[in-house]
Amino acid sequence: MTGHRAYVGIGANLGDRIATVERAIAALGGTGDVVARSSLYRTQPWGRRDQPPFVNAVAIVETRLTPRALLAALQTIEAALGRVAGERWGPRVIDLDLLLYDDARVDEAGLQLPHPRFRERAFVLVPLAEVDARFETLRDALDSADLAGVVAIERELVTTMPEERSLDAAERVRALAHFLAETDAVRVRITRDGEEIEVAGVPVNHAGSAAAEQVTAGATAARIDAIKADLVGIFHLSRPAPAVDDLVEPDRELGYIEALGIRTPVHSMGGGRLVSMPVADGTPVEYGQPLFLIARST
Repeated sequence: MTGHRAYVGIGANLGDRIATVERAIAALGGTGDVVARSSLYRTQPWGRRDQPPFVNAVAIVETRLTPRALLAALQTIEAALGRVAGERWGPRVIDLDLLLYDDARVDEAGLQLPHPRFRERAFVLVPLAEVDARFETLRDALDSADLAGVVAIERELVTTMPEERSLDAAERVRALAHFLAETDAVRVRITRDGEEIEVAGVPVNHAGSAAAEQVTAGATAARIDAIKADLVGIFHLSRPAPAVDDLVEPDRELGYIEALGIRTPVHSMGGGRLVSMPVADGTPVEYGQPLFLIARST
């Protein structure tokens, strides 16, 4: 395809960040030809520091769409991947920014080209310089502290992985589990000489985990189950709203997650006593985040 060359910045810091960024890059194929893409980078949040780190990348797309039509297409991809309106510079499931479009200069409502702040942001300039050497000078001019906060995930995986050739299977599993906990990887698999070991991780909400530990310490006669979010969206309590210490029925609807206008119920998945509600009504949640802790009889 011959057409216009557009540069798209991609970022995510909620849910399965790596998988979401990869899906976004794949979806860009619907706007034209993806002719280059950067590595994935783990980056520190910009603008608001009290949020999880991001996974960022840049892709180059050759497209026949106008800048305004391409921007609309990017917003459609964001919505399809679960993005909902939120605080500026706050956490988000996915963010697609139109950085550059040929040499176009546009200053319209909702569309500015080049992107007005891309020269200030290490999380943009590092992957941008990877796919286009013209931006290496801008990247190198950034503060070294800003550059240090942008780490290529692939490179980190290679250097952090333990040398497992001499380890037995049990030691290898422990090493992989530790590696998984320390990186942005969500699944690690090693196949060698007919032997395959795979370790997968699930995102954990630390506030919910701490609550579970406190409850477990005081409830030795009960099993504590965490009811977790199975998608990204906005969490709401059902009505009548459940409360801590309620005895819940085996299939009671405790709440629901709203995403793209669809309401997905969250059920108790068995009877028991509600001992903790780590997430407030109306709060954004990510996949795997504990929503309710329920004590089951043993």
